[in-house]
Amino acid sequence: MVVLLLFFFFVELLYISHACHLHSRSHFQSDNPAIIAAQNNATRRCVPSSTKKLAIDNVRVFNGHKLLPPSTVIIDGPLISDDPTDAEHFDGSSLTLLPGLIDSHIHPTNIKHLQDLTKWGVTTGVMMACFSTQQCTSLQNHTGLIDVFRTSAPAAAPGSVHGNITAMVDQSGTLLVYNASDAKRWVEQQVKNDPDYVKIVAETPGLSQSELDFLVSESHRLGKEVVCHASVRSAYDQAAHARVDQIHHAPLDEPISTDLAKQILTRGQIVTPTLSIMQAISKANPLNNFNASVQSVSLLHKMGVPILAGTDANLQPGIPAFVPFGTSLHLELELLVQAGLSNVDALRAATSHAAKLWNFKDRGVIRKGMRADLLLVEGDPTKDIRATRNIKKVWANGVEVSGIGK
Repeated sequence: MVVLLLFFFFVELLYISHACHLHSRSHFQSDNPAIIAAQNNATRRCVPSSTKKLAIDNVRVFNGHKLLPPSTVIIDGPLISDDPTDAEHFDGSSLTLLPGLIDSHIHPTNIKHLQDLTKWGVTTGVMMACFSTQQCTSLQNHTGLIDVFRTSAPAAAPGSVHGNITAMVDQSGTLLVYNASDAKRWVEQQVKNDPDYVKIVAETPGLSQSELDFLVSESHRLGKEVVCHASVRSAYDQAAHARVDQIHHAPLDEPISTDLAKQILTRGQIVTPTLSIMQAISKANPLNNFNASVQSVSLLHKMGVPILAGTDANLQPGIPAFVPFGTSLHLELELLVQAGLSNVDALRAATSHAAKLWNFKDRGVIRKGMRADLLLVEGDPTKDIRATRNIKKVWANGVEVSGIGK
C-alpha cells in the first residue's frame, strides 16, 4: 500500500511538471481514477491568459428565448456587461451570438473530453454516473473550459446490466442497492459526497418499483433532485410512477402512450431523450427501434412536456455505441428538430430552458450580469439549425477558447 501511494504521488508530481502540455493534449492514459484525477487536477496550473473587455458589434443575438435585431454585446471579464468603456471592438455582422450550449447528459473522464466539449460551444454540462467522486470533482472548476455539474453514482440492482457495470468498478459492493430497506443507506452514502443530483436506473431485471419509489422519496427528503435512466417503454412507466424529476433517454422498443405522456406532464417531469446515442445504438444493432424514440419525443413535445438537449457523450470501452464530445450536441439539436421541435425550441432546450430546469441561475441567456458563456456562429440557427456548427468564436466564462470547432 505504501509503495502504491508513493507511486501515485510521483505520478501526480510528474503531471504537475507537465501541466501546460496536458492542457493541450492527453499525455497519459490510465483506468485508475486516482491517476486520472491527478492528471486532471494538474492542468489547473496552466491558466489561460486573462480575459479582455470586448464589444461584439452589429451581431444578431439569440438571447436564449428569441432572435433579436443586431446590437452590441459586451464581454467584461467573466460577465456580460452593457458598458463599452475601454472595450476592444469586433464586428459581428452576418453572425449570430448565442448563449453557450448546455449538454444535459455527458460522461467525460479527462481534460481532453472537456476541451472537445468547449471548443464546440458546449460551456455547461451535467456529468452522469460518478462512480469516483475524486475523479468527477477533478473535472470541475477549470478556467476556460466547460463548467461541469455531477450526479451521484447510478443506483442499480445486483445482477442488472447497470449493476454489473457498477460491480466491475466497485468491488466493495457498497454502490449497489440490494433491497428497499437498503435504499436509505445508499442515498445517505451518496449524498455525503455532495453530488448536484442523484441518478437512478430503471431497467428489467433491476430495481423494483418500491425500491425506485423509496430512492426518489429519500433523495427528495435530503434535498436532491433525481435523474432516472430509462431506455425502454416499461422503464418509462417505472420512472413516471416513481416521480423522478427527470427521465433520461427515450424508448428503443416501442413508443410511449398518450396516457403515459399525460402522466409525465401532470407530474411536472422533464425529459432528456439523448437521441444522439439512441440513434447510434440503433445503427449498431438494428433490433433496436429508433423510430420509437423519435415518436416518443414528438408526442412528449406535443403534450407540452419540457424537453432538454443531452447526448450521453461517452467514449468508454464496452458501451453499446460511442458518441463524441462536443459535435454530438449539434447533432442532438438536429435530431430534436426532426422529432418535431422548432429550431427555436431546440435552441432553448440547450440554453434558457436547460438553465431554468437545472436551476442554473447565472447562464442560459444573454443578459447583463450573466456568465459570459457565449457561442458565435456564421448564419442564423433559428432558420437553419445546422448553423450552430459554423462556429467562429467561443467564450467560456469570459475566456476565449482556442481551436474552436475542430
